[in-house]
Amino acid sequence: MNSINHRLATLIILSSIAAGVRAQDRPIQAGSSGGNAVADTGLTIGQILDDVKRNNPGLNAARSRERSIAAQIPQAGAWEDPQAGVEFYSTPITSLNPFTEGMETDYFLQQMIPFPGKKGAMVDAAEANAAMAVQSTRAAERGLIADTKRAFAMLYSSQQRVRVNEENLNILEQIITSARAKYSVGTATQSDVLKVQVEHAKLQNERSGLDQEVRSAAAMLNALRNRPSAAPIGSAAPMPLDSLGTPLDSLIQASLESRPELQGMENEIRMNRAELSASRKEWFPDIMLKGTYKQMKEQKDQWAAMIGINLPIAPWSIGKYSGQNDEHEARLRGSEESLLNMQNMVQSEVRDAYAKVQSRWQQIERYQNRILPQAEQSLNAALASYRIDKVDFLSLLDSYRMLEMFRMEYYMALGEYFTDLASLEQAIGQDLRNGP
Repeated sequence: MNSINHRLATLIILSSIAAGVRAQDRPIQAGSSGGNAVADTGLTIGQILDDVKRNNPGLNAARSRERSIAAQIPQAGAWEDPQAGVEFYSTPITSLNPFTEGMETDYFLQQMIPFPGKKGAMVDAAEANAAMAVQSTRAAERGLIADTKRAFAMLYSSQQRVRVNEENLNILEQIITSARAKYSVGTATQSDVLKVQVEHAKLQNERSGLDQEVRSAAAMLNALRNRPSAAPIGSAAPMPLDSLGTPLDSLIQASLESRPELQGMENEIRMNRAELSASRKEWFPDIMLKGTYKQMKEQKDQWAAMIGINLPIAPWSIGKYSGQNDEHEARLRGSEESLLNMQNMVQSEVRDAYAKVQSRWQQIERYQNRILPQAEQSLNAALASYRIDKVDFLSLLDSYRMLEMFRMEYYMALGEYFTDLASLEQAIGQDLRNGP
């Protein structure tokens, strides 16, 4: 009678296992969180991203650099300061007041006027430099967004695997109790009990590693949003799960148009062209105007004017201007070649990231449509065979363990899919979908 009761208890436990599996591991549809994994009220990726964009010190530093470079634009268009002064002539060396005892006092004002077009070219260069700083800030922001999404995907995947591990531990504890009861009445061997206990210890070791993954992901997210690394972060809400329907050619074209690094390099070319234009205009002389009012002691007051130019073609100064031209021409050619190289690298990055995303999605679909449902069917078949004594207890346990292993792999693949998707968005330079 005791043997029958223990066998019935075992069947009840295993029936509850199968029921739980059927409830939790149905193929997960697009946008689903996978059963009751995380409530919809969990921390969303949108909330984290808003926090990061507001508080990340690196991004705020990039914004400050952007403002400082933009402030250089009016500086580039400004003329040299005018000069004013007073000159004293024929003043006795014993005099303490040259204004009253000197023979002549000159008041002058002079201004250097740049050749027309020089300052305009310098303003163009400064504006292009400021636009390049804007794209640098965008690139930093896109990098932070990608890092945040990768860390969030790691957190979500780790938390889901922790949940699966907890379920496995609870079920194995029930199985251990049943196995010990069966062993006490001679219907199970000591080996059966020991194997289940070893399995339980393995799950505890796995839990330690998963807890470390959760802490690492939470610490990364806290660092990105400028919070203490040990600050609580809560449960991660599921990210939208659907396939990537945009063709590769469209993504490559979007990357060439949206990638901030490419736009920054285009502005660098524009800046180098403007600087080359400004250096070529240095061959044209600047004009200096000077006006003087002469206050005479013994004669009528007079005024004088002077006009002058600099001579950039002087033999002792010509090397400065020719060298500047050569320098800016080389910079322009280098930036144009760098842009071509960067365009090739970006296309390669997009292709690589796209292939990874598509591969991960295929894995997820296989888990949803084939692996998990078939593993569940295998467990149900093993459970039915166990009821009629066609398989032993450990074979049934192996079927359950296989299903739980696939569940862990599924959530790992899910995290890797979102990680690869974040890398693809970074390679393109824009979001492919809006997060919650």
